[in-house]
Amino acid sequence: MDKYAMISFIPSIAVIGALFVIVAVGIKMLRKFIAEDAATAARKDS
Repeated sequence: MDKYAMISFIPSIAVIGALFVIVAVGIKMLRKFIAEDAATAARKDS
């Protein structure tokens, strides 16, 4: 791969990698929020 192809290829791969990281963090946070809501609902039902 020549230098000019790398100039557009590397930022594209960086953006895709960042999106995967954001999705992974979002899923982890969503699971945490769901667990907190379930615990709150369980306490209110008792």
